[in-house]
Amino acid sequence: MKLEYARVDVFTDRPFGGNQLAVFPSGRDVADDTMQQLARELLIAETTFVLPREKDGDHRVRIFTPERELPFAGHPTVGTTWVLTGGQDGTRRLELGVGTIEVTVRNGFVEMQQPLPQFGEIFADVAAIARSLSLDVADIAEAPIQQVSSGLPLYFVRVRGLDAMRRIRVVPGPIKDPLYVFTTETVEPGSTLHARMFAVSLGVAEDPATGGAQGPLAAYCVRYGIVPAGPEVRVRTEQGFEIGRRSILDARLIIGDGKLVSVYAGGRVVPMGGGWFDIP
Repeated sequence: MKLEYARVDVFTDRPFGGNQLAVFPSGRDVADDTMQQLARELLIAETTFVLPREKDGDHRVRIFTPERELPFAGHPTVGTTWVLTGGQDGTRRLELGVGTIEVTVRNGFVEMQQPLPQFGEIFADVAAIARSLSLDVADIAEAPIQQVSSGLPLYFVRVRGLDAMRRIRVVPGPIKDPLYVFTTETVEPGSTLHARMFAVSLGVAEDPATGGAQGPLAAYCVRYGIVPAGPEVRVRTEQGFEIGRRSILDARLIIGDGKLVSVYAGGRVVPMGGGWFDIP
């Protein structure tokens, strides 16, 4: 069996930036264990397999890291839609592990609607988190270390500036879920936040662009007064700079009557080629 795939960089407007993705547009006859083996063989952040729809979407999509399958992740959702539309304007409804997500391509910008973020536990041991990042307690800014999820649970950790961000060295710590570390000091003037994401448990030492974090991150920042609230909140996050993969991710919140109504996240995609595997 010959399995073709496309390679794209997601959340970037230039080659060799953003987050790498492989998309297998025809995954109908691929066994589960083969999907995982292919993701491990490619050894990039995520690999997706497009399947016929089962419910209310246009396609069913399965997402794999080198280590395991995910119910949802942002850059695979954005990048897979771009591949399915050929980068042309249009909308696709993707059936994912968290439900059906609507994704729109318009003028080269891909935006997905995300599930409303769910706020989870607050981790109170700031010193333990600081040690796991090889930072001092004084480097951690005054904001709760809290788990928030729109399908992919992450702990958000705010630090005081770019100097602290650049000194991070992750060592085993008390939290196994991914850590999303951010600051309001940025490299580029058009950015709102600067971020890094560490997900060793998913087989990714550092993620250059985490689309699934953007809705939860924006909601977290509004809840704790890090960015101002309003009927529409826009947050632009720069990520991946420390590992040489400049990424720009945009989030948009719609708020009505003091409640979060809808969440969107998106960015641009650059085609990088493709290939095939011969599967016995």
